[in-house]
Amino acid sequence: MYSLAPRTSAYGRRYAGLAGLALLLMGAFWLRWRYARDVSLYVDEFTTLWAARRVQALGAPLMPSGVLYTRGLLASYVEAAFLALFGFSYLVGRLPSILFSLATLLALWRMGRQRWQGSVGWLAAVGLALLPEAIVWGARARFYAQLQCFVLLVVWAALLTVDSAADTTEDSQQSLARRHVVFALLFILALFSHEETVLLYPALLLGVWLWRGWRFFLQRPVWLTHGLCLVALGLRYALEKVGQPGYFETIQAQRPYVGLILDLPGAWATYSPLFVAPERLLWTLGLVIALAVAGWQLVRVQGQLLRLPRAEQATLFVALQFFFVVAVVFALVGTSWREARYLFFVQPFWLLLGAAGIDWLLMRLPRRSLQWGGLALVTLVAIWPLWPQAQAVLHQQVEGYDQALAYVAAQRQAGDVVLSPQPPACALVVGGCDYYAIQWGYEEFVISRGGKLVDRWSGAALLNSTAQLATVIRQAPRTWFITDSFRLATRYDAAFIQTVVDQYTLAFAAQGVMVLQTQGWRTVPPLQSTQMLTPALHFGPLALVGYQWRGAAQLPDLPVTLQWQSTTPVGAQINTSLRLVNQAGEMLDRVDGPPANGLIPTTLIFDQPIPDPKVLTLPATAPPALYRLELLAYDAATVTPLTEPQPVAWFNTATVAPPAVARTVAWNDGVTLVGSDALPASLPPGATFVLRLVWTAQAQPHHDYTVFVHLVDQNGATVAQNDRAPVAGFYPTHGWLPGVMVEDHYELRLPDNLAAGAYAVVVGLYQPETGVRLTQSDGADSLLLGEVQVR
Repeated sequence: MYSLAPRTSAYGRRYAGLAGLALLLMGAFWLRWRYARDVSLYVDEFTTLWAARRVQALGAPLMPSGVLYTRGLLASYVEAAFLALFGFSYLVGRLPSILFSLATLLALWRMGRQRWQGSVGWLAAVGLALLPEAIVWGARARFYAQLQCFVLLVVWAALLTVDSAADTTEDSQQSLARRHVVFALLFILALFSHEETVLLYPALLLGVWLWRGWRFFLQRPVWLTHGLCLVALGLRYALEKVGQPGYFETIQAQRPYVGLILDLPGAWATYSPLFVAPERLLWTLGLVIALAVAGWQLVRVQGQLLRLPRAEQATLFVALQFFFVVAVVFALVGTSWREARYLFFVQPFWLLLGAAGIDWLLMRLPRRSLQWGGLALVTLVAIWPLWPQAQAVLHQQVEGYDQALAYVAAQRQAGDVVLSPQPPACALVVGGCDYYAIQWGYEEFVISRGGKLVDRWSGAALLNSTAQLATVIRQAPRTWFITDSFRLATRYDAAFIQTVVDQYTLAFAAQGVMVLQTQGWRTVPPLQSTQMLTPALHFGPLALVGYQWRGAAQLPDLPVTLQWQSTTPVGAQINTSLRLVNQAGEMLDRVDGPPANGLIPTTLIFDQPIPDPKVLTLPATAPPALYRLELLAYDAATVTPLTEPQPVAWFNTATVAPPAVARTVAWNDGVTLVGSDALPASLPPGATFVLRLVWTAQAQPHHDYTVFVHLVDQNGATVAQNDRAPVAGFYPTHGWLPGVMVEDHYELRLPDNLAAGAYAVVVGLYQPETGVRLTQSDGADSLLLGEVQVR
């Protein structure tokens, strides 16, 4: 009796596989759709959409500067078509990437099924569906998803041409010709999706030569196909040279794109997480197994590739493409261009190879049911660590330029001037950016037009100096500066940042992007005195390297601008508290807040000095006296101080009377005794007298010294003394500024049983840590002020 069980079982497995694929596609679509709907646009997406708009208007991505946007040329037309069909929106602009990403997933499943078997395609598709970078680039309005799709199809088509070339029948030759036409078409589509396809072509040629030998290229379909590919490469190069004059030459000069880099440790640090992160090791281990199996099989057939089983041929051919591109990227791509996305287009090959190795292990199980069970288990093991990451990426917002630009577009009025380091985004959303405002890292993005440098993509004039910025603010009734905290902290010098902090107020902020506004030029009284601190004052990871102020010149207001740098990476927001303190330790005023008025988070403070303007007020009731500024830094979230308050600056509102006895005696390290008041002529034992000393500094001292005033007998023995830091430690010598008078009073009490006679009064300084006295130029370590007679 005929049994339907085997056929039913096969059909069941087939339908189960298709149902699983449908669920996988729906899950992949849901992840990418949520990202496209909920996450703000990455800055480069604006450029792609702007190019698409130019295609709609002109038929080509010809920019206002006259250059052609050749990066992702095909993607510009695809975007333009979708925007024309469905209307302009960010979601519509991202839709092509979603569709290309799903098409890649489907092609990966089908290629794995055809070249190996169904479980290989399934496992590779599972990985691509859930990889965080596949979700990100599969939902952004860029060309990476499109490139990945076409590159996968190119390699698949190349493998098919190698397979069919062995047959010599007329039908097979016609099929070979058709497959070569498909290969050429897909290669051209990939090439015009992104020039990175060039990296793949040598490996494709090498693969064909290894499998079929050099005579294979003499066949008409083959040499015609590759001739067409070479023409496409030449045309692509010509478009770059003509459409983007000087672009790559500038890149090579400023930050080399390619070269014999050979920085393997640096490349490994950048790219290895793509393949050896714990949640990805499953595929990488599978890749090793697949290559080991294919290598063993190749040894068995004595290196004759065409005698290998079909699966092992596919493994070696795909591995050749993958490892060739990885090797080129590791060895030749410049260090400033190292980003994980540049290997995104070959990740499907890694997934296929990994799936092939895993499948080989599963096929070693003795029964079909165990193999299916093992496949289900491996699927769960693959999904389990990737699913949380796939979910997390949906909540990882990028810079909020879309929201900031929308705000400016709604608020902009006639006569307003808009500046930004993102002029293509301005052009797309705001209707045009007046200035490309950036100081560092702009060289490859500008071109000379009419004797001026303008942004390549929007035509906005370059603004790259503080003087230009000041002129624009003075001349325009209102200016808008749209930037993000990272670029503000890293793409401008200290003077530019200082001007931004002084002139602009925050009008809107979203996800690290700020809309700053001016209403004409704001007069800020200059801070004439600049004091650099050597060494810097350390507050946890932050270092105060200097400050500007006017001292007590225009009291009661006391404006101070602190300058911050970081010594180590700053992991949290730190606020600062500047305090005005009198000699009794009483706090008379304080100003708390973040550096740079909050425009630059402390997590983005590096080696570039960042200003921290604050204004203290001396109370009207404060008497003439010596005051100091103290600084405290604390964790903004927990209000936990990073250190004890540290003194920063001092000022005296009282007049220092000239000393009765002028001396002008200089010690080393800049300390000078201007003079002292007269000593008493005679004193009884047990008496007390106060000696006033007036100091100054010729240069700011490097250390804090202790001053000593000693009463010495005729044998050189000290009979009375007063050793302490100046002004009872309130005004240490490291804070003395050149030319500023410092008066101090030292009380000396004579012993009750002090014998009558003449006693010398000597003064000097020493380092309290070591006791080593500070010397004068002639080597003396003290100064005789005079004698006191004890009755």
